Amino acid sequence: MNETSCTCICAVPKHRRLICGSYGFKAFEYKRPYQPEVSDDTNIWGAKFSKIRNEIYVVGEQSVKIWNAQSGKPVRVLKNVFSSNITYISLDDTHRQIIIGSHHGEIKVYDILSGLMTHQLEGHAKDAGEISFLGYGDNENTIISVAWDKYIKVHLDEKVDEGLR
Repeated sequence: MNETSCTCICAVPKHRRLICGSYGFKAFEYKRPYQPEVSDDTNIWGAKFSKIRNEIYVVGEQSVKIWNAQSGKPVRVLKNVFSSNITYISLDDTHRQIIIGSHHGEIKVYDILSGLMTHQLEGHAKDAGEISFLGYGDNENTIISVAWDKYIKVHLDEKVDEGLR
């Protein structure tokens, strides 16, 4: 199986196997259930893979963990991004920025290389605004956010507006 062709992944802890699939599937066995240097012990909400950067972005609770897809080693961690749990992540068209949404309707944009927050977007309602989708409008340089408050918002990518791209 090609490293970039994996479209889904499932852990089977009882049998100590990791199943990866796309058109077919492959099972990987592991010896120990937890190795601190190459695994995660928090609840994982979701993950994104960047073919451009060859990195995996794993979201759990209030943090984003960035892993090298080839070596399986951690690269960096964005800790305590929000006071509430992260509910959605997305990447911009160049995979230089990660866009993160929270349970309380907050939206932040981070520079992937430095790990610094570049800007915070206008959020959704705190009490009923959990972010359920974030997308990047490639040609329009916009960020689209959808939340449980029944609103869809279109934000201008501030880096483009400032001429930094």
